[in-house]
Formats: sequence, structure tokens, C-alpha cells
Amino acid sequence: MSITIRLLILLPIVVLFLGNPCIAQTRDINATVPMSLGSAYCKGEISWEDHTEYDVDLLRLALSLSDSDIKVRPSCAEYPTEQRRIAMLQSGDEINVVFFGTNAEREEKLLPVYVPIYMGTTGLRLFMTQPEILHELNDIESLQELKKFTIGQGIGWPDGDTLRLNGFSVTDGRYMTLHKMLNAQRFDLYPRAYWQIVGEWQWMRESAPNIIISDKIALYYPQPIYFFVSPKAPELHKALQIGMERAFDTGLLWDLLQTHPETAPSFQKLNLKDLRIFRIENPLLPEKSVEAMKKYSMFQQRRVPEGDSPQ
Repeated sequence: MSITIRLLILLPIVVLFLGNPCIAQTRDINATVPMSLGSAYCKGEISWEDHTEYDVDLLRLALSLSDSDIKVRPSCAEYPTEQRRIAMLQSGDEINVVFFGTNAEREEKLLPVYVPIYMGTTGLRLFMTQPEILHELNDIESLQELKKFTIGQGIGWPDGDTLRLNGFSVTDGRYMTLHKMLNAQRFDLYPRAYWQIVGEWQWMRESAPNIIISDKIALYYPQPIYFFVSPKAPELHKALQIGMERAFDTGLLWDLLQTHPETAPSFQKLNLKDLRIFRIENPLLPEKSVEAMKKYSMFQQRRVPEGDSPQ
């Protein structure tokens, strides 16, 4: 058998073994996010293109700025807890990107995209409470007085540990039940991020009619929320880091934050200048996140002292 014929026979085997570089460069990579079975998309009521959610729309924006062809795709299931999402990301089988608050464990096990998706407004916590508590809350003069109130937090949320380390009494519950627990007086205050509290209150009050928002008192601590990517998807992580940095630098991230249907209600109805803000430290914040907050957070440009406004 001639050398030429042998090469023609062996060539497909070599290509199969080594992989085709052209195919490798153009293979389809999806950013796969968890999607609740109760969502309009998973129930078949709307198309994926019509689904609008802040984190999904921001993923779409960042990827469009990343010079990649990666698209966002959903994975419909019972929406997992944060601890479950960590395990799912580590395996990378069902999903490969989620968003949640950071801590050292998550930054070690997963691939964080070091641009806070809400530009630091997550750490500015306003309170849902009950009418009989509101007057007492609005009259407080010190951080010590604020610590007399019990606080509700989600199971596995990093914020719970931060609050406990700062001397607060914390009651844990599942996210979808916390507003009902507040309504049932299981705790006094349910702190929610500035960007989310009005939008959440609008739907939570349907099943918890007694809860109201305090628009006078707030708590601040640095607690960024990032996109976290599976270690099995480094190409996706690189694309998102590039895209998120460009979204911040161009002002498109700030524009989305102020105008998106999920976040706009707070910017429209809550005046930051009217808030008396009490600050605590976050001793659990990893060093890389400390640096990211200095660069990307609207509240870290200068220290926010007790009782002062960040603006």
C-alpha cells in the first residue's frame, strides 16, 4: 500500500482523535440559567425572546458586548436554593451561570465575574415591616437601637452571616415564605436591596397585606451580587467578564439598572437623599471583592458614615 493511500486512510482517524480546530472554534456555547417552572416562559405562555428579567437581560447585554456568539438559554426546573445552585454550577451539567451574593466559599469554588450587577445598590438595605413597628423604627437614633429589631433572611444567604457578626438577631426562612413570615410577625424587619424592594413589595403584599416599606431608615454594608460561572465553562466566564466591564464603562449597565421594569420602581419612588443610613462592615467580603466594589460600586467612592446619605 502506497504512503499516499495510507495517509488518506489515517487522516480521518487523526482528525477524530485530535479534534477539528475549526469546529472547536465555532462550537455552540450557551449561557444556561435556571428558570422557575412557574415562569411564563416555562409554562409556555411566552417565547424565550419575550422573556424579560433583569439578570437575563443583563446577561444578554454583556454577551452582546463581549465579541462572542454565546447566547442565553433557560433550564426549566423547580427553582433551586442558593446552596443547591452552587452544587449545580460545580457540575455544570444543567446550568452554568447564576447570580447571587458573594462570599469566600463561592469565589473559591466558582468563577465570579467581578462586576456587581446592581452596582453596589444591593448592600443598601431598606426594610419591609409592619405598621405597628414602623413608627418605632423611624425614630431610632443609633445603630444599637436598630439591633433591637429581629431580621428575616433567606436560608444560605451570605447576608445572614454578615448581620449576625454585626450583632443582629436573624431568623432564617425560604425566600418565597419570608414576606409571609413577616406578615405573621415571626420577625420585625425584612431587609431588601434598594433596587428590588418596591418591585418585590408590589407582589408580596398580595399574600402579605400587612407589610409596608420604611422609606426613612436604611442599613448599608458592601455585599456585591455577581454572575457566577461554572468552572467547566471558562470561555463563558471570560466573555462575561469582558462584556460586564464594557457595560459598566459605557454606562449601559447604569441605564439598564435605572430603567428595567424590575429595578426602576425603586429609583422612581425612593429618594436616596431622604434616607438615614446606618453602616456596618462586612468582614466576610473577600479581598478581590473589596477591590471590585471600590471600582464598580456607586456607594464605595467614599465612606458612608452613620446617618449620612451616599449622595
